[in-house]
Amino acid sequence: MSGRVDLAELVEPCDAQRFVDASLWPDLAWPEWTEADEAALTETLIAADPALRSEPPAAEVVADAETAPLDRALLGRLAAVDVDELDDAGLVSFAVAWTRVSNHAAAQVARAVARFRSRIDPGEALSASALTAAEFGVALGLGAGGADLLVATSAALATRLPDTLAALDRGEVSWPKAIALVERTAGLTPELARRVEQVVLPAAASRTPARHAEAIRRAVDRIDPGGAAERRRRAQADIALIRTHVGDGMGELFARLPSEDLDAIWTGADTWARRAKAAGDIRTLDQLRVAALVRWATSFLSHGDSTVCDDICESLVGPVEAGGIHGSTGDPEPVGAVATSGAGARPPTRHGRRVAVRVVWDVRSLLGLADDPGELADSGATLSAETIRELIADGVELRRLLVDEATGELLDLTARGFSLPPRTGTAHGGPVELHVVMSTAEWDALQTGADSQLATAVDAAAPMIGAMLAAPLTAAELEHWPDAYPAPAALADFIATRDRHPTNPGAGLSAAHASDLDHVVAVRDGGKTVRENLTTPTRRWHRLRTLGGWTVRRVGRGWQWTSPLGRTITTRPYDYRLRL
Repeated sequence: MSGRVDLAELVEPCDAQRFVDASLWPDLAWPEWTEADEAALTETLIAADPALRSEPPAAEVVADAETAPLDRALLGRLAAVDVDELDDAGLVSFAVAWTRVSNHAAAQVARAVARFRSRIDPGEALSASALTAAEFGVALGLGAGGADLLVATSAALATRLPDTLAALDRGEVSWPKAIALVERTAGLTPELARRVEQVVLPAAASRTPARHAEAIRRAVDRIDPGGAAERRRRAQADIALIRTHVGDGMGELFARLPSEDLDAIWTGADTWARRAKAAGDIRTLDQLRVAALVRWATSFLSHGDSTVCDDICESLVGPVEAGGIHGSTGDPEPVGAVATSGAGARPPTRHGRRVAVRVVWDVRSLLGLADDPGELADSGATLSAETIRELIADGVELRRLLVDEATGELLDLTARGFSLPPRTGTAHGGPVELHVVMSTAEWDALQTGADSQLATAVDAAAPMIGAMLAAPLTAAELEHWPDAYPAPAALADFIATRDRHPTNPGAGLSAAHASDLDHVVAVRDGGKTVRENLTTPTRRWHRLRTLGGWTVRRVGRGWQWTSPLGRTITTRPYDYRLRL
C-alpha cells in the first residue's frame, strides 16, 4: 500500500466507532502518520458524530475550575475561555480559577527550586541554598532577598511542610500563606513544625493572610509554650527605631518593640486620630495617626512637655491641603475634640468606656493554676504569662468574660471593671484592661464548689479578683431597651467585645471597638437594638452594605454576607476558648 490514505473514503458516515476498532484493520502498512492525517481523522470523526465537536460553555468551565482538580484537561479548557464571553458572575469565577492556577504554579516553581537545591553536591564551596538562590535569582529577575526567600521557602515546604506544598499544588493555599508558615516555624524542630502545620492548614484557605498569620503565631506559642518567653527575650535584644529617607522629602519610620508597647502606641495614635476626624479634621486617618506621633515629638522638643502642643499648637491641628501632614492655608482652626492638657483634660473613650490596651487571659493562669500565654485583644499578638504578670504588677482593670463552653462566644461581660492598683511605680504603657476568660463549666464549678482547686485559688487571690469572679451576670439587662437608637454604651461595649475583630468579609486584625455598630435588620425595617441584631463591620463594609448592593443576615451564630452577584460568605464572632 503506497501513497496517502484518504480517510474520507475509508470511513462511512456515522461509523466512527467501527473506524477506531483496530481489529477491523489487520496488517495495514501505513506509510506515514502526519499532523495532517491527525487533523483529517479528527474532522472525519466529528463529521460522523457532530456531538464530539461541542465544548462546554465558558461559564460552565470557569465555575467548574473554582473547585475541580487542576489537571491538564481543565487547564486547557480554562485557557481557551474568552473573558469577553463571561457575564459578571463568570468574571469573578474566572479570577478565582486563575488564582488557583497561580497557587498551583507557585507549587511547581517551589518543587523545581527544591529539586535543584537537592542535587547540589554538599562538597561545594558555597552552600546549596546560596548557589540555588544565585541561579534562580538571575533567571527570575529577583533581588538577593527575594531569591533567598524563594529558596528557603521552597526547601522548607519540600522537607518540613509537605502538606502545605500539596495544598499549594491543589490551588487551595497562596504563596504568601505558605511563606508565613515557613517563617514562623523556622525555629521549631521538624516534629513541632508539622504539628503547627496540622493545626493551621485545614482552615488556611478560608482565612485572610492576616488571620492566617495570626493563627500560625498562636499555634507556635501554644505548641511550644516553653519557647515563647525565650523567643521574646531574644527578640528584645533587637528593639530598634529606624528612620529611612526615601527621597522627595519623605521618609519611613520603623519600630521593633514588644507587642504590648506596640499596641499601646497604636491605640493611642488611632484614638487621637479618630477623635480629630470626628471633629472635622480633613486629613485621612493614616495622616492623623502620624500627626499624633509628630505632635508628641514636636511638643517635647519645643516645650520640654509632650502635652503642651495639645493646648497651643493649633497649626498642627487645623485643616490641611491634600497630601500634607502639617501646614494649612489661611488661619488654622483648632479642633476642640482633641484632648488638652491640664485640669480639664479627660481620657478618651469608646462605647462609653475609657480607651485601653486590652489583654485576654484565662482565669486559671490568672489564679496561678496554669502558665498559658494570653493575647492582645486588638492585634491577637501573643503575650507570655510572665509578661502579663508584669503588666498586672503595673496596675490593671479586670473584667470577667463568661464564654460558651461549646462555641467560645461571649455570653456575659461584667458591667464594670475591678481595679488592681500598681504594686510599685506607675502604670506601664497606659491603661491596661485585662479580660479574664471563664468558661461556663468553670463558672458552674465555682458556683457549686465542684472544683476545689479553683475555689481554693480564688480564696487565696487578691480580694478584687474574687469580687470580679463573683460579680453577677448582667448580659440580660442589655436587652431592656430594644427600641433605643443608637445602642446604649453598655450594649455597644458588649457587642464590640463579643466580636473582638470586625465581622465583615476579609476583616483583618483591627479592633471591633473601632468599627461601626450596625443593625442586621435595620431599625426602619423593624430591627431591634439587641445582641442578636447587632454586629461590627468596618465603615467600608457598612457602606458596601448601604450603597454597594451587599446584604447581610443572621445565620446561626454568624452573619451571612451576600454580594450583588449572589456569592456568600459567613463570618462569626470571636472564639474566646483561646483555640484556633
